[in-house]
Amino acid sequence: MKKVVLIFIAIVSCFCIAGCTSTATTSSSSDNTNPVENKKTEYSLNQDIYIKNDAGEYKIKITGIRETSDRNQFSDTETKRVIIISYEYENISLEDDLYISSMDYKVYDKQGKVLEEYPADYKYPDSIGTGRSATAEMAYALNSDDNYVEIEFYDNMFNSKSDCLIKVEW
Repeated sequence: MKKVVLIFIAIVSCFCIAGCTSTATTSSSSDNTNPVENKKTEYSLNQDIYIKNDAGEYKIKITGIRETSDRNQFSDTETKRVIIISYEYENISLEDDLYISSMDYKVYDKQGKVLEEYPADYKYPDSIGTGRSATAEMAYALNSDDNYVEIEFYDNMFNSKSDCLIKVEW
């Protein structure tokens, strides 16, 4: 009897895990009518990225990167440069509020080194309902002279595989 219960629990767990997947689709800013299914393609600045999961659909977009000379006197992070990444997000059909923050992203320099978040003055994200949109920013310490980063987005921050990759050169 214990074996039957354990097998049943294992099967139910497999179905639950399989149901927690998402897909990303894309279209350029000029043509938002026919999104194309994402096969882990690369995106660029100002390109709409549609994320679909079991809860509904939403859209994200990296809109810009700027450098700031401001430094936080209380930070222990030593850095050559601090960059501010601007992004937009829109709740298309999620019933629950959408909140996209730096926790949903990983940012890498040109050499593939993950960047550390930096405590700077920037626009914090907001929680938004269905049909609403918001803009926000996130700050990172960049110890490279290259004006290039790769940004991975995770629909579920606990997944080990990102949903999309955005390459940005400025």
